[in-house]
Amino acid sequence: MRLKKSAVLPVVFIIITGLSVMLICTKSSPFYPLNDWTDANCYMTVGRAMTEGKMPYRDLFEHKGPFIYIIHAAGAIISGDSFFGIFIFETIACIFFLWLSSGLFLKITNNRSLWAVPVIAMTVYSSYAFCHGDSAEEFCLPLILGTLILGLDAAEQEKTVSCVKSFFMGVLTGIILWTKFNLLGFFAGAFAVIAVLSRKNGIAPILRMTVFIVLGICAVSLPVILFFAAEKSFGSLIEVYFYDNIFVYGGEKTSPLRNLADGCSFTLKFMPIGSAVILSGISAAFFKGMTKYAVYGSASLFTAFLGTFAGHLSYRYYPLVLGAFVPFFAAAIIPVSSKIKARAIAPASLVLSLAAAFFLSPNTYLMRYKKNQMPQYRFAKLINETKSPTLLNYGFLDGGFYFASGIIPDQRYFCRNNTGLTDMTKSQLQCVENGIPDYIVTRSASGEHPKFPLYDCIAEDEFSYDDKIFHYFLFRRKNLYKSP
Repeated sequence: MRLKKSAVLPVVFIIITGLSVMLICTKSSPFYPLNDWTDANCYMTVGRAMTEGKMPYRDLFEHKGPFIYIIHAAGAIISGDSFFGIFIFETIACIFFLWLSSGLFLKITNNRSLWAVPVIAMTVYSSYAFCHGDSAEEFCLPLILGTLILGLDAAEQEKTVSCVKSFFMGVLTGIILWTKFNLLGFFAGAFAVIAVLSRKNGIAPILRMTVFIVLGICAVSLPVILFFAAEKSFGSLIEVYFYDNIFVYGGEKTSPLRNLADGCSFTLKFMPIGSAVILSGISAAFFKGMTKYAVYGSASLFTAFLGTFAGHLSYRYYPLVLGAFVPFFAAAIIPVSSKIKARAIAPASLVLSLAAAFFLSPNTYLMRYKKNQMPQYRFAKLINETKSPTLLNYGFLDGGFYFASGIIPDQRYFCRNNTGLTDMTKSQLQCVENGIPDYIVTRSASGEHPKFPLYDCIAEDEFSYDDKIFHYFLFRRKNLYKSP
């Protein structure tokens, strides 16, 4: 049976849009020499280590959820010396997100409004919150939007979600749970609104919905638990991923009110266009009488905001999770112009949105550099003069030097991350004092480097990172000689 042209064209258009915006906006793209984001390199280092039998948390200390490392292990299998594998997964996530957005527009406006799809892509993926690319927030965008869509009919019809949809809501939330659990905040608001609006039908349907959601979460969680238990690292998973993230991560302890105020500031500063779309969409939804839609979305947005920002002060990429609400509330604005022919303006919208993305994205500056201009590859050339070298990324988050040199770390605390554990600092210092790694790489904003008695500084370089100039230093152990 031949597919209708009208069914194929939206799919093709969305795929082209997703691929194009990812080629421009993520540093994992083939257009970039390297994704130099420290977080992305932490994930890639752990993912590469998994392909050689090492386990997250137990063997390498890193505090994101296991699904992030599974994605990067798969990405490393696809391409071990580039971020191309991650680029593929980012593109798939983007296309899924845009497809869900278009489906939501169809549901609300009776029109896929394809012209709006590139605008949504530009708004979310060229924002300053999309710094570097390859974040947990980015991969969770389609999961959050998909969960919201699954519960939307129930909220509008004042009934509970069907058993099948509840199960799939559980599956999506389960994946988020094991990716970055504080991104689950949105689910509290969505579930609460559905439960309150459907309470007239009695408690039994709410309990049934809850049971199937839990079953979906269990369907995702059980393989994760069994895998880590079989590898004798389940205790490390619980300690690092849950305990340390809840009670240790973030350094300075600040009040929830200050944290939320910081979150507001970061959201408006780093996702201004998305914030304008969300606020306009909420207002439009109430004005047009879409009250249940507005309440459902607003409650989910509010609890998402609480879960993301209440715990500690913000990082620039935190507001990206709210990008899931950009298409959700844009659907309330789109009906004003939904009669415009998609074929007439969709291609123009794509071209203009991609041009805007190129100029708005905080990442595109890196396109003009080649690998041999990056400190990571310059140092890697020196490091690999030694046969089977060992390396320690000292005192800062993984700068991509393991990746560029192809080295799998042999130390659990292979870099210093934001948990700031005393054991981490002590372990790294002991490694240096005992001359364990062949090479050490460190960085400084001031241009001054620490003194390591057992090591010589053999190279230094400087490069822009997050709008700052950092100085990088490579040390080699004094008794280490080049291999013949």
